[in-house]
Amino acid sequence: MFISSLAAVWLNTALAGAPHQSAVQLQQLQQLSSDNARIVRFASPEQARLAAISLHDALLGGHWQDSSLILQLDAAAEARLAPYAESIHPAYLWQQQQAATTPQPLTEGAQSIPGYACYPTVEETYSQAEQLVRDYPGYASWHKIGSGFAKTKRGTGYDLYVLKITNRNSGAANKAKLLVNSAIHAREYATAALTLEFAKDLLNKAGKDADVDWMLQQNEVHLVLQTNPEGRKIAETGVSWRKNINDTSCNSGTFGVDLNRNFSFGWFAIPNGSSGNSCDLTYRGVSAGSEPEVQALEQYARSLYPDKRGPARTDAAPDNTAGIHIDVHSFSELVLWPWGDTNTPAPNGPALKALGHKLAWFNNYVPTQSIGLYPTDGTSDGVSYGELGVAAITFEIGTAFFESCANYQANVLPDNLRALYYALRVNTAPYLLPAGPDVSQLSLNTMADNIARNVPLQLKALVSDSQSSGYNGGVASQAIQSVELTLDQWPDLAGSSISINATDGKFDAANEFISHSLDISGLSEGRHALYLRAKDSAGNHGPVYARYFTVTAPVVIKPPVPDFSVECQFLRCLFRNTTVSDASLPLEFSWTFAEGATSTAKDPVYTYNSAGTYQPVLRVTVAGQTEQHSKTLQVFAEPQLQLSSNCQNLSCTLTASASSVNGPVGTVQWTVNNQMLSGQSVNVTFAAAGTYQVVAEVSDSAGQKVQKTLSVTVTAPVVVTPAEPAAKSSSSGGSLGFGSLLLLCFIRRRAH
Repeated sequence: MFISSLAAVWLNTALAGAPHQSAVQLQQLQQLSSDNARIVRFASPEQARLAAISLHDALLGGHWQDSSLILQLDAAAEARLAPYAESIHPAYLWQQQQAATTPQPLTEGAQSIPGYACYPTVEETYSQAEQLVRDYPGYASWHKIGSGFAKTKRGTGYDLYVLKITNRNSGAANKAKLLVNSAIHAREYATAALTLEFAKDLLNKAGKDADVDWMLQQNEVHLVLQTNPEGRKIAETGVSWRKNINDTSCNSGTFGVDLNRNFSFGWFAIPNGSSGNSCDLTYRGVSAGSEPEVQALEQYARSLYPDKRGPARTDAAPDNTAGIHIDVHSFSELVLWPWGDTNTPAPNGPALKALGHKLAWFNNYVPTQSIGLYPTDGTSDGVSYGELGVAAITFEIGTAFFESCANYQANVLPDNLRALYYALRVNTAPYLLPAGPDVSQLSLNTMADNIARNVPLQLKALVSDSQSSGYNGGVASQAIQSVELTLDQWPDLAGSSISINATDGKFDAANEFISHSLDISGLSEGRHALYLRAKDSAGNHGPVYARYFTVTAPVVIKPPVPDFSVECQFLRCLFRNTTVSDASLPLEFSWTFAEGATSTAKDPVYTYNSAGTYQPVLRVTVAGQTEQHSKTLQVFAEPQLQLSSNCQNLSCTLTASASSVNGPVGTVQWTVNNQMLSGQSVNVTFAAAGTYQVVAEVSDSAGQKVQKTLSVTVTAPVVVTPAEPAAKSSSSGGSLGFGSLLLLCFIRRRAH
């Protein structure tokens, strides 16, 4: 079903102002978006994943993880895909479900997409961004970078804006740039919401979070929240709209240019990497960079980044190139990097792979080069990586174009915020820093970030060189080599740093816990910043991790009253430290057991040499002051029990020999075939041959009990069967035998 060119023009014109499409026109667009829907099954999830990359324009539903996708395929596309698919059938059930969903015209002033309260409209996105600028003037600014097709051609439509976030009052003169654009494909609802929430989270933490503060001092974040605002207005009604609204070529309801096939670098570089049919979903446009939305993004990227890559396809950007460009799409749960028009890795391929695998660790997506079953061209990474050498990444977030708010808020948003933060963390050197270790589980012994000046600062953390997706073999990790700490100075600028040791005493693994006690008595009262950075055995530095803490006036410190409990099994005793104390106090523990034996563990285990009465002592020290506590402990030895057996056929005599240095022993208790027997020696007859487990137990006068098990093997008696009587011989044989016997007797008699 198609709508007339007149209707298409009307629709575009209406979009330029307040969009009020009729229900009939929206239903027609909805029908077009589900025509030729096919359910395609593949031999493996891997094959389906490749199809989801190559045929992202045709993707309607399904999950590649299930080896099945719903794709919109015309006859030519179906024929091209057939060699890669196990089966292709009409998706009747899916079409019926879509037909039951009616597009909803937008009302004047709508703040969210109908049915999706978590996704702001274009107008509301811009309104909230402008409010952020008013709320955070020291960090945020709002810049027009271009206009959409309708606004450019007719003067009424939507502009493209960048929300720029950085510390506008401090930091380097030439900061590294993180460029993130979203919603270049109009129907990808969650993408613009994610980047807007990233902006809100950054600004909310600015001035309070040490990591965010150094990131915004050293970086600028540039967010193109709505890259295709005019196309988005159609998608906001519930129509699965992908392209912009350029109607100059196609007279059907599928007009528009696929903006992610229109970028100048690599435009129409390969056969079938995009479409020359203006009504196709991957229509590349009349020329490279022909669309105003693409022109705006390309020009803005060129204004941010110097050209760091040579003219040859094989020229790599320098390893120290700063900046990342992330194009946020949905859906498929993928992290992608160049090239997408060839299987050949990009010149910076290993570094891009390391970055992609690190990002995928945070959002738990699959990292891979952006080549699928067949290549694509004219994509957004062309200007950033292809032209300028900037690390380019594409996120395919979530599991649907119209992602449910429940899944978006529970999974898509938090997972990808973590990934975006990591991108910002390594943005100053994205080709280098992802190869190095990361710091996590960082904790300080502060209370509400406060610590008294006379209390040592206790730091604990996990340092990992393997915090990376292991998909398809992952990226090699190395052992941690060193961890450095600096106070109130960036590591590269600090005159000296403090070396942190591994908790187990040696850096020899890819994952190491660290701990350190830091004397802060010389620090001024007020807020201070702590910076951590690790290096692996290959010499790769990881990114910096930071925390604020506030030093307060000294306090009177009195060690808590020590206390402990003991549980012993014979000579082996477990000491449990039950001292109640302020969690912020860096307590030191010291134990004395016996015979000069000591320990500094919190809950040690000690084995005494012999039974007796002892006085273990626990000492608790803080800030040079010590309190101690002791208890009387009676330790008993293990009773001795030896077992033996003497078996004849199925009957056995079981004997026990028991003794104890603690005192007299009682009667031995036996368990044989679920029967209870008593005595130092017992007799038992088993029902059948075999091996049996016999358990004996004895207690001494001190209440100490020991149990032993004896394995007993018995055999059945040998039964002797009488020989059968000899059979009678025949008459001839019998006569011969009798005659022979008489002859033998005669010979023996003559011999005597």
